[in-house]
Amino acid sequence: MDLPEYTQWQPLSVYYIQSLLGKLDWILAGGIALEQFLGYTYRPHGDIDILIKREDQYLLKNYISSDRIFVADGQGHLLPYQADTYYTHPIQDIWILDETHTSWCLQIMLIDVKNSYWVYKRNNRVQLPYTDIFFEKDRLKILKPEIQLLYKSKTIRDKDQLDFEKVFPQLAPTAKQYLQNSLTICYGDNHPWLQTK
Repeated sequence: MDLPEYTQWQPLSVYYIQSLLGKLDWILAGGIALEQFLGYTYRPHGDIDILIKREDQYLLKNYISSDRIFVADGQGHLLPYQADTYYTHPIQDIWILDETHTSWCLQIMLIDVKNSYWVYKRNNRVQLPYTDIFFEKDRLKILKPEIQLLYKSKTIRDKDQLDFEKVFPQLAPTAKQYLQNSLTICYGDNHPWLQTK
C-alpha cells in the first residue's frame, strides 16, 4: 500500500477522537493542548497529537483497524503495526490513517509510566506522578503546558518558539520553575529558554 506523504494531514477534531477512542485513557498534547490552556487559538495546526501510556498500546486495535495503524521506527520510516508486538523504547510514535487511507489523521505518542510516575523520554531523571502531568477541561485530559514545552525544547522550530513566547508568561510560578528545572537537568545552563524569567 502506498502511504500518504508525511505532510498530508486531515487532522481529526478533539471531539471525534473522544468518540473514536471511547474509554481509552489518553491526553491531548501538542500545540492544540497549549491553546486549550490559554483559551484561544493563535496559530494553525497541521496535525493533532495525543499521548497514551505505553502499556495501553495493545488496546488501540479495539478502536482502530490495524491496517490504519503505523509505527514510526525512529529512522524516518513508518511500518505497519503488528498487533502481536509490544513496542518498547525508543519506539514512541504511532500514526493513524484516515478511513480513506489517503491522509494521516492522528499521531499517538507512547509515554512511559513506571510505578505511577511519568518518565520523560529524553532524561529519566525528569519525572512526575502521572496524574500531575495533565489538567482537565470539558471532560478532556490536557497535557500541562510546562510538560508540553519541555517536549518542544530539544529542537526549537519557529512554531515552538512562538508557543513558548505565548505560553510561558501565562504559567504559574511553580510551573515556570518546574520547566526551568527540567531544562537544566536535560541541557545544563545553556538552553535559550532558561534566559526568560
